[in-house]
Amino acid sequence: MKKFLLKTILFLSIFLVLATIGALYRLNNDRYQRLVTGSEIYRSIHKSKQINESSSTVILGDSVAKQLFDNGTTNGSITSLACNQSIGMVGHFLLLNNYISAGNHIDTVYLIFSPSSFKNNLDQVYTYHYFLKPFYTDEYYPLFTKTVINQIRKIPYYYLCRVPYILVTNWAPNFTPRDKNDYTLLSPISVEYLGKIKALSIRHNFKVIVLPPPMKFSSRRSIDDMNKDEIALHNLGDEFKDYFKNIVYLNDDYFEDEVHLKNPQQYTEYYKRHFIR
Repeated sequence: MKKFLLKTILFLSIFLVLATIGALYRLNNDRYQRLVTGSEIYRSIHKSKQINESSSTVILGDSVAKQLFDNGTTNGSITSLACNQSIGMVGHFLLLNNYISAGNHIDTVYLIFSPSSFKNNLDQVYTYHYFLKPFYTDEYYPLFTKTVINQIRKIPYYYLCRVPYILVTNWAPNFTPRDKNDYTLLSPISVEYLGKIKALSIRHNFKVIVLPPPMKFSSRRSIDDMNKDEIALHNLGDEFKDYFKNIVYLNDDYFEDEVHLKNPQQYTEYYKRHFIR
């Protein structure tokens, strides 16, 4: 029994040392941000803090928007901060606020989101890894509303998300939201932070235009069933003007899953010609 305990202690000690070395390696120069799933989010955070004097057009959006306007490439007169819907509208607001705080001038912000992306209320299994790890920091916490804080506190082990052993890996707790939603389009957090984006636009004199990416024909019925009155109810009619009319429905064969395009590049120029001015 004593020999077994000694072997167990030795094994755990070696494991702890190796885990610590691995964590330190990934923490060095923020290397983990390029290695973990969701690295595009950290890329957008870094990009949002840079001065770009040649660009006055900003794109925020989900992963389909990133397909159309990749945040990892140079987009000329367009700055794409599009990354992932899992950061919620609060995350996209934080990116925009970073960009403005860095001293950048903006003429127009385009929000390119699939209709379902607006339903994100930080109540997804992805919230822990994609939102909490990058944004649950002293820098951003003061910009969280009570709604955001309440949602965060429903997530198991939210307070451990910045612990190095967890931060540098893809680990996240199992999380099954139990909230009953009374909305079909705009979640409470989306409403709050679309309002904050609108307030920024008024304060800094730029336009906000919400655009849809191409969608599958098979999704049309569920989109038609969404309650469009939620837009007017929250005074977002100007921003969502023609949003649903502008949806380009494509054959399902053009998609690799429910929303992502197989060949997104061919639609990038279409958006530049028809929407992005």
